[in-house]
Amino acid sequence: MFVTFSASADDKADWTYWRGPLFNGTAEAEGLVDDWDAEGGEGSNVLWKRDDLGARSTPVVMDGRLYTITRADPGTPIEGEKIVCVDAETGETLWENRFNVWMSDVPDTRVGWSSVVADPETGNVYALGVCGLFLGINGKTGETIWSKPLHEQFGLLSTYGGRTNFPVVHEDLVIISGVIINWGDAAKPNHRLIAMDKHTGEVVWFSGTRDLPDDTTYSAPTLTTIDGQRQIILGAGDGSVWGFQPRTGKPLWHYDLSRRGLFATPLIDGNRVYCSHSEENVTGSAMGAVAALEISGTGDDTTVKELWKLDELVIGRSAPIVVDGRLYIVDDRCKLWVIDADSGDMIAERIAIGDRKQWPSLLYADEKIYVLTENGRWAILEITEDGVDFINKGRLRDEAFYGSPILAGGKLYFQGTSALYCVGNETATQKPVSLAEQLVGETPVDENPAIAQLLIVPGELLLEPGESVDLSVRVFNALGQQLATPSADQVTYTVTGPGEISNATFTANQDASHDAATITATIGDVFGTTRVRIVPPLPWKFTFDDLSDPPVSWVGARYRHQIRPVDGSPALVKVSTIPKGARSRAWMGSSDLKNYTIAADVLGKRSNGQMPDIGLTAHGYVLDLMGNSQQVQIRTWSPQLRMARTVDFPWEPDRWYRMKLRAQIEGSGDSAVAVLQGKIWPRDEAEPEAWTVTARDESPVMTASPGLYGNAKVAEIAIDNLEVTPN
Repeated sequence: MFVTFSASADDKADWTYWRGPLFNGTAEAEGLVDDWDAEGGEGSNVLWKRDDLGARSTPVVMDGRLYTITRADPGTPIEGEKIVCVDAETGETLWENRFNVWMSDVPDTRVGWSSVVADPETGNVYALGVCGLFLGINGKTGETIWSKPLHEQFGLLSTYGGRTNFPVVHEDLVIISGVIINWGDAAKPNHRLIAMDKHTGEVVWFSGTRDLPDDTTYSAPTLTTIDGQRQIILGAGDGSVWGFQPRTGKPLWHYDLSRRGLFATPLIDGNRVYCSHSEENVTGSAMGAVAALEISGTGDDTTVKELWKLDELVIGRSAPIVVDGRLYIVDDRCKLWVIDADSGDMIAERIAIGDRKQWPSLLYADEKIYVLTENGRWAILEITEDGVDFINKGRLRDEAFYGSPILAGGKLYFQGTSALYCVGNETATQKPVSLAEQLVGETPVDENPAIAQLLIVPGELLLEPGESVDLSVRVFNALGQQLATPSADQVTYTVTGPGEISNATFTANQDASHDAATITATIGDVFGTTRVRIVPPLPWKFTFDDLSDPPVSWVGARYRHQIRPVDGSPALVKVSTIPKGARSRAWMGSSDLKNYTIAADVLGKRSNGQMPDIGLTAHGYVLDLMGNSQQVQIRTWSPQLRMARTVDFPWEPDRWYRMKLRAQIEGSGDSAVAVLQGKIWPRDEAEPEAWTVTARDESPVMTASPGLYGNAKVAEIAIDNLEVTPN
């Protein structure tokens, strides 16, 4: 089953992606342990254990360093998230990169859901935090090279379930996905992919699946080459498995598997994709299925064909392995199934590994299958003619495994929620896989020299009026392979909206305000576009009198809000008829803004005896006027409330109030503190001198976009006369 590689002496047996360098949970190794004792002690093969590095994620290893993502300062008023780098041999901490969690619906126990990806070419690591903060970090020093708050700038959705997607590196790109409620013609929720320059964080392409997916998901991407075409394949929130070109973002194919989102990561073996789910099937009333797909063709002629499908196998989390033509997969009840990969015929079924839920995926190495489970059970299996036999098994009390087992440098690493374990011996060996050889068989570029696709880079922009940006054009053939950069005289640019372009430099109009432009580049009959939000410096004022829709430059606003008369004057109304958008946030501008005040007139309706929550956000904090509890609260992280200040505030439906939130950073460096002051009063009365509520944050969010928060699930919200002013 293994591809034979000719690794050089400089290659290392690293594990740079959560499913390994082959993206399939397998490695070539010999002499691995077939038992382990988590308690350690004399003679134990637990080489080291870190009780302070429990997490839900799967670690990665590169160049003798292990990287993982976990909670920072848990249970304290400054709790956040952090990337930790330890010496893979000793477990000694080499560095930590700590960052805040803000405007997130994820509870603290689910922080550290995603997994880090490591890039041997640059030595960098990349990670997505639970609030949507995406970071590029120097793998040796821990220094942040670039960071992007994807929730504020793109509308990446945060959910209470904590589902956070996994990044993957392809050549000069790092690609991340998630359900995104963007702006303009992308304002509807969509499971989208964003590819960024891994060196700078600059957006290169922005693509998507289908609007209005049912779920946020965490099905991780896999890179592969099929019929000479490079692809990135993942399960999406719309219930389908999708294939894209990783250099261009072009959607190639999709296969409808479920009525709900897909969580399990598909496995690619040759030109086959093995995928599974645990929700409602597309047809019938059965829950769950596993399917085998065959992918063929290239470009617009790429096709997907179902080879076989087994309904009523509930496999929603764990990713499988393929060994010698057999598919090994664990269902959500911790039962192992062995299936003929060609025919779908059952070889063995319901082999009990544990007795609760199954999250970790399988690892195969040294002719052994390593399995971890949510309730702390583990097993090491050997393959037999009629299924598997247990070599050893056990259970760790007070331990839960959500991350998958990995293998690097001949050592096994198991990350549980209570500890991180390194297990091994002195005799084990592991064959390296070089980065350049993990994706073989791509068709030579010169066989397809014609330009078929064009990207403008940056692929998404935020500018101030009068600001300019230099653009570049990348061209690709039908297989998504990059061709030689075209000369300037080959490219024709046009602009729709407030701006102009000279040569390859776009300049936003000086008088543009909360507007947008689309730039199109054309070579022959091939074209590509990029979009520009144009947002002026503070102060801002919105009366909504001359608008038919929310400002086009606002992220996450248009699909969820309408402008219509309220009490005889146009106002921004957050509607209650959008099942998956009535409780949400919108963002207005740059994430680099600091020390400002946001104010607005607000009105809440009452329906069936219930009232909505109405919020203004500044600096990463929300001032929330809560209807049913008749309180007002300042906070930054809703389910965790690491810092929050709440006071009683009786208020009435169908009455206008004025809300004001002032955010100011006092001090600098380690002594910096955020001071948040909120004020609410009836609009028809004079503004009171005293603040209604005041809070301080010792772990301040230093900059963030102004925005809106609202929970209109029970009744509508109206907003008018909104202002954002510098302090």
